Amino acid sequence: MNKKKIISTAVMMGMILALTSCMSENGVTAHSTDISTETVSSSDGSAVVTDSSGSTTDTASNASGDADATKKKNKKKDKIVKIKISAAGDCTLGVDSRFNNRFNQKYDEKDSSYFLKKVKKVFSKDDLTIVNLEGTLTNSTNRAVKTFTFKGKKSYTKILTKGSVEAVTIANNHTMDFGNQGFKDTKKAVRDAGIKCFGYDDISYKTIKGEKIAMIGVNALPSQGKKDSYVKQLIKKAKKKKPDLIIIYFHWGIEGDARPNSTQTHLAHKSIDWGADLVLGSHPHVLQGIEKYKGRYIVYSFGNFCFGGNSNPGDKDTMIFTQTFTFKNKKLTAKNDAKVIPCSVSGVKYTNDFQPRILSGSEKTRVRNKINTRSKGMHTKIKKNGSLT
Repeated sequence: MNKKKIISTAVMMGMILALTSCMSENGVTAHSTDISTETVSSSDGSAVVTDSSGSTTDTASNASGDADATKKKNKKKDKIVKIKISAAGDCTLGVDSRFNNRFNQKYDEKDSSYFLKKVKKVFSKDDLTIVNLEGTLTNSTNRAVKTFTFKGKKSYTKILTKGSVEAVTIANNHTMDFGNQGFKDTKKAVRDAGIKCFGYDDISYKTIKGEKIAMIGVNALPSQGKKDSYVKQLIKKAKKKKPDLIIIYFHWGIEGDARPNSTQTHLAHKSIDWGADLVLGSHPHVLQGIEKYKGRYIVYSFGNFCFGGNSNPGDKDTMIFTQTFTFKNKKLTAKNDAKVIPCSVSGVKYTNDFQPRILSGSEKTRVRNKINTRSKGMHTKIKKNGSLT
């Protein structure tokens, strides 16, 4: 019998003796009641109290049961939170009026809900949708001297809100198409519509289900110079706000290239090394591969999406990337739950009607295979059901 059990038995016997003594002093014997008790030691050494009715009480078991109940009561239940993010590519909500006015005409013919109608079923079911807003929303006439300059009406933000887009990056080579005024007007129009607007030195934060998400946008085209220290400082800046998730959206690469260049892969890897949880990319206007690096995904290029900048692009393939992030007690877990949804920038094949659609059948398979081919050596693959390994 161990020391605890000896003490337990002694305490019980002492209580019984005290009770008997008290009853005797008052002229009552234990036998004058209908119940007599006896304390014995069980085979495991615990104290067992037996009354005259044959009922027994195992004091050790009671103590153990009480302890288990206390543990269960004190143990906090793990808090599991799931947040689904969707992302897509270049959205140019407007035109270069020197070439055509088709996007504006389509807006006037239809309404704001027309453009993202065929993909809204994806965007409306997530917690956050992010796209690249490639162009300006302004009345400015101060056109930059360049090949293409894109401008739309400020009211075109309704295309985003009606389509369930909650955040845009404006870190690209077209947000300054109409100078500083055009840039300021665009940011104001987007924010006035209740949409998160991030890029360059502006980091946006959005709290969803108690988890804080930081969104960083970087223009990393060659004209912007080396970006290593700049990106590192942006991520460091974001971390000061103690986000639970960091997403960085780059504008980079070479137009038309099917594979990322060394600058893209270098910045993507470094971003994850420095703390990014998801890396997204645009600018090539075509699909590039997807990489898995240190358990994090890198989408090198989405291609175009809702693209008013070209009335009939030769390559209409695009995609929506989705990932569900799981947090346990505010810590991001290693669960992989990412998916690719092959799409086209247009609802029809012969032209651009500016209404991206989800592909099916052989078209879906072709685009999935195309992305997988361009992702060779990148440690991930799209399965038939769209899930990423």
